[in-house]
Amino acid sequence: MIKSYKLFFTPMCPNCPSVKEFMKTQGMEGKEIDATSDEGIEEARKYEVMSVPTVLFFDEKGELIGRANNIEEVKRLIENKSLADVGKA
Repeated sequence: MIKSYKLFFTPMCPNCPSVKEFMKTQGMEGKEIDATSDEGIEEARKYEVMSVPTVLFFDEKGELIGRANNIEEVKRLIENKSLADVGKA
């Protein structure tokens, strides 16, 4: 079960604001990380984040259990569905 998230973004990212706003409506603990900051670069390397937006999901033990790069993928993970289903009716 998803307990928390980390959202990686950059100030110039055109798709990041909508993902940020969506995540704020999900009622879970989360952290927004600017991937251009020193801390953000280090965290992005640690989790192999290669693009923004990227949302990493963690369980109650703090273990990484999923990642998403857009709102559709986020919805699928939150609903416990496979990312293979994204985009299918």
